Amino acid sequence: MAVSIRGALVAAVLGSAIAAAGFTLYTGSKKRAEQHAVVSVIGETTVQLREALKAPSPEALEKIEGHLRAARGWSNAPVADAAEHYLLGAREIVRRRADSARLAQKAAASRAALSAHMSGASRRDTPWFRAASDLKKQVERDHFDLDVSLKALAELLDSLPDAHKRLAPHVEPALLLEDGVRRQAQQQAVAEARRAAGDLEKVRNLLPR
Repeated sequence: MAVSIRGALVAAVLGSAIAAAGFTLYTGSKKRAEQHAVVSVIGETTVQLREALKAPSPEALEKIEGHLRAARGWSNAPVADAAEHYLLGAREIVRRRADSARLAQKAAASRAALSAHMSGASRRDTPWFRAASDLKKQVERDHFDLDVSLKALAELLDSLPDAHKRLAPHVEPALLLEDGVRRQAQQQAVAEARRAAGDLEKVRNLLPR
C-alpha cells in the first residue's frame, strides 16, 4: 500500500513537472512568435505609412487597421502598448493625408466654380450676387476643412517621435519611419496649408466684403 501511495506521489510530481515544462515551452514559443509579429507588423506599417505620405490609398489604411487589431491581442503588455501607440499614430497620419488630398481637390473645385461665376456674368443682378455669395461661402467652408486637416496632419507628424521612443526598446530603429521623411512630410503639410490660405485670400478679393 505504501509503495502504491509513493508511486502515486511520484507520478503526481512528474505530471506537475511535465505540465510546468510544457507551459514554459508554450510561453517561450508564444513570446518568440509575438516578437516576430512585432517586427513584421511595425515594419509593414512603416512601409504603408511611407507610401501613403506619397500617395494616399484606402488599402494602406485597411492594412494598418489589421495590424492594430493584431497588436491588441499580444500578451506582452509593454510591447503591445508601444506598438499600438505607433500604429494609432500611423493610422491617423494616413487618414489625414488622404483627407487633405480629397479636401484640396474639393477646395480647388469650389474656387474654380466661383471664378467661373465671376468671369461669366453678362449682368450682375440680385440673383447673380446671391449665387456668388453662396459660392464664396462654399469656398470658405472647404478651405476651413482643408486647413483643419492639414494642421492636424502636421501635429500628428510632429508627435510621431514619441511613439518611436516607446518602441525603441523593442524594435530596431530601421523598422520605424525615418525622421527625415517625417520632417519632410510635416513641412509639406505646413506649406500646403500656407498655399491654401493664399488661394483663399485671392478668392476673398473677388467679391466685396
